[in-house]
Amino acid sequence: MKLIELSSIIFILLISFFVNFYFGHQGLMPLDDLQNFNSGHRILKGDFPFKDYYSITGPILDIWQSIIYKIFGSNWQSLIIHASLLNCVYSISVFIFLKKLDFNTIDSFFYSICSGLLMFPPSGNPTVEHNSLALSIVSFFILIIGLKESKNYLLFAGVFLFLTSFFIKQVPTAYFIIFFVIIYFSKTFSPINKKNFTILILSSLFAIFFYISFFLINDVSLQNIIDQYFIFATSLGENRFSNLSYNYFYDKTSKIFFLLFLIIPSLYSSFLSKKVHNILIIFGLSLIIIIYEIHSNNQPITFASIPIFCALFYYFHSIENNDSKILNYFFFIIITYCFYRILRYEILYLYIYLFTLLVFFFKKKVSLRYCVLIYLFISTSFYFEKYVKIRAWDDLKKNEISQSFKAEIIDNKLKYLKWKTVYFKDSEVEKKLIFDTLEYLNSLDTNTKYILITDYQIYNLILDKKDFSPVKYWHINATYPSKNHKLRNDFEDFFKSKIVDNNVTQIIIDNTAGFKNEEIKDFEWLNKCLIRKIIPNNKNLYVFNLKRNCLS
Repeated sequence: MKLIELSSIIFILLISFFVNFYFGHQGLMPLDDLQNFNSGHRILKGDFPFKDYYSITGPILDIWQSIIYKIFGSNWQSLIIHASLLNCVYSISVFIFLKKLDFNTIDSFFYSICSGLLMFPPSGNPTVEHNSLALSIVSFFILIIGLKESKNYLLFAGVFLFLTSFFIKQVPTAYFIIFFVIIYFSKTFSPINKKNFTILILSSLFAIFFYISFFLINDVSLQNIIDQYFIFATSLGENRFSNLSYNYFYDKTSKIFFLLFLIIPSLYSSFLSKKVHNILIIFGLSLIIIIYEIHSNNQPITFASIPIFCALFYYFHSIENNDSKILNYFFFIIITYCFYRILRYEILYLYIYLFTLLVFFFKKKVSLRYCVLIYLFISTSFYFEKYVKIRAWDDLKKNEISQSFKAEIIDNKLKYLKWKTVYFKDSEVEKKLIFDTLEYLNSLDTNTKYILITDYQIYNLILDKKDFSPVKYWHINATYPSKNHKLRNDFEDFFKSKIVDNNVTQIIIDNTAGFKNEEIKDFEWLNKCLIRKIIPNNKNLYVFNLKRNCLS
């Protein structure tokens, strides 16, 4: 390996790790971030997804987090280290992939740095959304290189990683798998032959057999997986598509305009070359991204793939050697528009734009390569300003992080985290809720078993207590079947068994989750067995004692 390549890799690793590590300590979204903080702890305490708690997301992230906890300790920094390491893996994968496509080292380095700035830093921690998107893209890379270089072990690794990503979250992995199948049969990167087709089929069968065996070894029934991960989770996605409207569609796609803009030059490039590869790749990826944005109904993250869009667009255009001033003009227009959009965040970009104008003016011929790189720079900067710096994943607004408090005052396991959420405008009220809850849980006898319903899933990890909740996190009709769902009776039986088998004597609700104290009435069998316990000087908690032998 050349010195410049080695230096590039080291620099990519450092930037990808420490940028994510820094922003991972800047604010949080309790619902999204703390469920993963807690789930790794549940694995350490002997729980397993699907079997010990309902999970509409896969078990792999929970298991990986438990391993990180074993190595680095159960704390917030370990959670951020997890995401930072994955950000490094993703960024380096981009570098290696582009080098395999014959990009020069400088360009590959630049694309990789942009990738590391956009993938994990918006959240800073390992959410299922970021993990599944990043691993799906890496799986796609591995399979493409495996086809191009006829390397069977890469085909095997790519298929296995695809299934691993699927058991982090069903989508967008399922979409990427379908996309790869289309790319494979379109012969975009390699001709179809008996050997690579056989390897892909055998690899798929092995990966499926491996994960079925893995679940069975951990006493997870296939029926539980089918019910929770396919039937119930799929029904949630269908509801989101059923409510689709023009405004909803526009709201989702407007957040990724700088990805979708590349469809136009790709279409023109394909027209010039008389080949469909460029538009097939860009349009296919765009379709995946749009469907995923609508399906996930979450904070936008797919803008993180813009370096991949730019790289693949330029790759297919360059191999055809089509030189077109029209494409250059188009990129100059969208570059100008992107500069216009970013000026609301930092005036510095005005000077960068003026410098760019001078380069275009004095340089007799500006190649498409420079246009794409400039576009990647400014679009990456735009998304970084809009979603990373101001912590949009956490729903925070500009400068709100300055109102944060040091989370180590809660517990040292949250050291270096700047605690700021949108749940409470007054941080003092939020602190009181947290301290009141900790104080009450600490006052309980060590043998008291409880189920705590909260978005602030920090308490059991801080106190090193086992979590008996029947779900990974609480949100009415979203993380467990609604009253009209065909799986509702099965869930209620499971919920009841969690209480009876573990001798749970208290249900505690702090009303921060998408499940308020009134929602307990939705479970009639449970509601009739509860007695409200008044906690002196504590108006935040709703504590219910369970009547003895009421559920037997």
